[in-house]
Amino acid sequence: MLCPEVYNFPPPKVISSYKQCENLDLVTKTLKLNSFYSSVVITCPDEVNTPPLIQENLLEDSDYYRIFNISLTEFLDPTFNDSFVKKGNLYCLSADRNCMTQNCAAVTPDGILTLHTLEFVFQTLGLEGIKRPHNFYEVKIDLKIAKHIEKLRVSLSKLGLFDFYVLWEPNYEDICPSSIAKYFHDRGIKVSLCSLQVKKVNPTITEIPSVKDVDIEEMVEWVGMLAHDADTSEKETYLSTYSQPESENALKSNRISVLIVKGFFTNNLLLNVCKNLAQYTDSRELDTYWTSISIQSFEDGLWQWDPSSPRMFQSHDSSCNIFFTKSGHKIFSVGQLKYS
Repeated sequence: MLCPEVYNFPPPKVISSYKQCENLDLVTKTLKLNSFYSSVVITCPDEVNTPPLIQENLLEDSDYYRIFNISLTEFLDPTFNDSFVKKGNLYCLSADRNCMTQNCAAVTPDGILTLHTLEFVFQTLGLEGIKRPHNFYEVKIDLKIAKHIEKLRVSLSKLGLFDFYVLWEPNYEDICPSSIAKYFHDRGIKVSLCSLQVKKVNPTITEIPSVKDVDIEEMVEWVGMLAHDADTSEKETYLSTYSQPESENALKSNRISVLIVKGFFTNNLLLNVCKNLAQYTDSRELDTYWTSISIQSFEDGLWQWDPSSPRMFQSHDSSCNIFFTKSGHKIFSVGQLKYS
């Protein structure tokens, strides 16, 4: 017989926060904390489909790329830096890597190359770094002002080859974002175009709870149930079952649209979508009307929980849930470390 303590594992550390704001300033600050988002869920009550303008903002011109087997030394090339790092917002995240067991890397719009390396690998690089949990070190290189390039080339070449998800937002509208794909292709690097995965859900409901009189955690859970197209009707045959939040100001409508999109999103793109969701909410005549967006992080990506915490690679699961109403917006963020 196994000892019961063998399965007595501590639960993952959960971090949550709740904020209210009258305008989009706090929403902007929250989304600007991070650069890499992997999925979006947009919920619009009393609608069969997500409003066209919101869909267009999210889905049009949203292709991104995957580049295969490149050395990190590619980011040190003067032509690359002059053309992309200094003339736009560059988003690069190492693909299909476990940050608990493998070296990872990312380039953020500020031009910083962040390395997440195993301790025994870090000791061979000859670079300055910061100790991180689970025997990892973090190295930051400012690509815009990098010096001692040849020394950096030697160090970065020791980390081997990476696959990256890449997206570039140029500073000028007359420049095509796909220029970065052409750049890597011309250098003989394999480049693959990635498209967003889109799913539309129209759940069966009888009424829509109001954000005004329902606890924010219950609203987030309810929207999550809708996104999974789960059966939210009460069943008396079970002792334990999900029940819809009770709301005195519920919207008497059986229509609701849920748009689920997975891929690679930048904070600038999502901020534009949030702006349009807020405007659409204001345009509706119902006083208790609301819309929401739920934004999910990359599980093994570079992440910052709040302004007082460091941004680093960590194995986690996090979402930011924003509800837009006529009287203001509500932000509920929740996440957990997979290994605490």
